[in-house]
Amino acid sequence: MRRIVAALALALFLAAGFEAARSGEKRPPAEQRYVMVTMITAHPFWNDIKKGAQDAADQLGVKFEFTGPVEWDAAAQANQLEQLIVTRPAGFIVGSYDPSMTAAINRCVAAGIPVVTFDSDAPESRRMTFIGPDHYKLGREYGKYMSGLLNGKGDIGLLTVPAQTNLNERIRGITDYCKEYAPEVKVVAIEDNGGNDQITAEKAKSMLQGHPGMAGVIVCNATGSGVAAALKELGKVGKVKVLTSDVSDPILKGIMDGAIDATSYVNIYLEGYYSLRLLYDYYNGLTDKVPGMAQGVNKLPENVDPGLFFITSDTAGAFFSAR
Repeated sequence: MRRIVAALALALFLAAGFEAARSGEKRPPAEQRYVMVTMITAHPFWNDIKKGAQDAADQLGVKFEFTGPVEWDAAAQANQLEQLIVTRPAGFIVGSYDPSMTAAINRCVAAGIPVVTFDSDAPESRRMTFIGPDHYKLGREYGKYMSGLLNGKGDIGLLTVPAQTNLNERIRGITDYCKEYAPEVKVVAIEDNGGNDQITAEKAKSMLQGHPGMAGVIVCNATGSGVAAALKELGKVGKVKVLTSDVSDPILKGIMDGAIDATSYVNIYLEGYYSLRLLYDYYNGLTDKVPGMAQGVNKLPENVDPGLFFITSDTAGAFFSAR
């Protein structure tokens, strides 16, 4: 009986919130709260994204919160997102790395809460816009960069998390580029690093030992410092070309030490900044004059690409967190 009453109360609460959203009732900026929900909060990858969102919140005079499971857990992320509906934020900012997020996002929108995705998209969902890269194109850039490091010839290994949709697109881009433009660069191993630097070190070591002639390694997520540790242990620093993803002090140190040749950097600060800023514009009706809105035209751009560049030893010093 108690469960039935609770469920009924929740349904009435959501219905009231949805009607308020439809009627155009808006809270003033000081009372608006925007919540970012990710599938793992413990990794430093999020630091620049959080800073971008917080800077936007400070400029606009609104509240920003960051939450999600501590360790990688897509199901827990989806559950937490749905549980947060009852807190009635002005909007959600969601990194969608698993297909299960589509249903969770749709439930938020059905409850009258707009959602913006960032870094990894849920294109089949009812999200308003996506702020992040085309991960397939990013993968092609990885393939191009690595083939340049290897002068177009050599076996390579990839470290990734197979469960992440965005990383699968990166791998597809890498392999397609190599097949089309660098056929002598061959992917001979793909290992699951679990999104963990220590596991990355272990998998990189076993991969390099299993393929003694391996000439290059690409880390598709933000755990590249593990490869640097493996190369140092095996005495292969400078003998294997390494391309990593994203920025953290351990990765930058690996570049400065010569164990990592370069790391890719999607401008994730802008992912956080524009995710919150565009969501604010949508919630506050600042884009309501878009032509065709009454006919279903999206009031926000379908996607915004924040840009990609590569960091090498010449530029790494500018990106340390103590800068």
